Amino acid sequence: MHKLLKIAKMEFRRTAINKVFALLTICGPLLICSVAILPGFLASSGAFLAPVTTKIAIFGADPELFSAIRSNLIQEKIEIIEGHGSKVLLDSEIISGTIDGYLAIPEFPSVEPIEFVSKNTTDFRMRDILQATVGKVMMSRKFTKAGITEFEANAIIQPVAINMLHLKENGTKAKSPDFITIFTSSLIFASLLYLTIIFYGQAVGRSVLMEKTNKTVEILLSSVRPLDILFGKILGNAIASLLQYGIWIVSSIALLSVIGPHFGFSSGIVMPQGIYMYLILYFILAFFLYCSIYATIGAACHDEQQLAQMSFPVIILLIIPIILLASIIAAPRAPVVVALSLFPLTSPIVMFIRILLGETNSTEIILSVFLLLLTITGCAALSAKIFKSCILLNGKKNNTDMFLWLLRGREPTVKINR
Repeated sequence: MHKLLKIAKMEFRRTAINKVFALLTICGPLLICSVAILPGFLASSGAFLAPVTTKIAIFGADPELFSAIRSNLIQEKIEIIEGHGSKVLLDSEIISGTIDGYLAIPEFPSVEPIEFVSKNTTDFRMRDILQATVGKVMMSRKFTKAGITEFEANAIIQPVAINMLHLKENGTKAKSPDFITIFTSSLIFASLLYLTIIFYGQAVGRSVLMEKTNKTVEILLSSVRPLDILFGKILGNAIASLLQYGIWIVSSIALLSVIGPHFGFSSGIVMPQGIYMYLILYFILAFFLYCSIYATIGAACHDEQQLAQMSFPVIILLIIPIILLASIIAAPRAPVVVALSLFPLTSPIVMFIRILLGETNSTEIILSVFLLLLTITGCAALSAKIFKSCILLNGKKNNTDMFLWLLRGREPTVKINR
């Protein structure tokens, strides 16, 4: 244990005590605050809106309907004009730039959809505004024609609110977190884990690869076990990364609480009580798991190019839960989701999402933690065995021989160059 801690301390000093680490630690909170505040600030300031008023022609509407649509759209910086002639003429006006688009209103009481023609088909903000505003005006017109007052019409089209309550095992009921909270929390955790693994996992892999090519490690192996070297490297990088993330989180929360209100930024995502314990637990387990895998890959590779190629499957396994995020939230008890929450390479993200949803039990959580610990130990032991044997190899590099002896459980033949 003393030797392992010595190696972990050496790896921590190598990772943390340098200018790049200090620069990233200082700039990290500023970048996090920028990502949290800048998009909302730019959106609210109108930076992504058109610099001039949008001009839209209304075709086929009577004066009363035209007036109602124009009065509802004037506050959205949309100028409404009457469209004369035919659709062909209006098409030519769009091409020439006289108007930005036109709405073709079908004859009442037709059920045909309203057509909106423009050159910019990706302006989803305009589509949503027109759909909400014009749809409301058309619905009000239909109710009026049917003899229903405006007050009654508003009561009819008002959507019904549903309060989602989660019934716990002890019989108590609690308000379920909304989809945005769960999705955002899960996405932040998955992205944080992904970036951490990419940065520190590859650092562990490169460090192991460097030790293989460094002849001084042969002297080190005379007094230290390979397993201690591997665990020391993983532990040292883990302490450095957790220190850096701790500084980032504390500094970001402090900065957001000070400058956030000036930009209209509200408080952060509120997760259920006690969920942070699981967040920290699965983050640490996932970190050690993937660092052990990268150490195994680094021990089996001969150069950094091969390390990058063999790391691709690991990246895919990290991306799968992110791609399936919406499906996991929609069906947390599906057999596939339950299997992914127990499979060690995907369980940190999937099981955390199921815990956040309240769709798991203590037996599944304990089982997933046990499988993670077992996989971490197995990967570290395997990487230590590969690490020790690869140092003994000298001469022609042969990947086939390496994996054959791993399958057979025998040490490779040592080739000595005379």
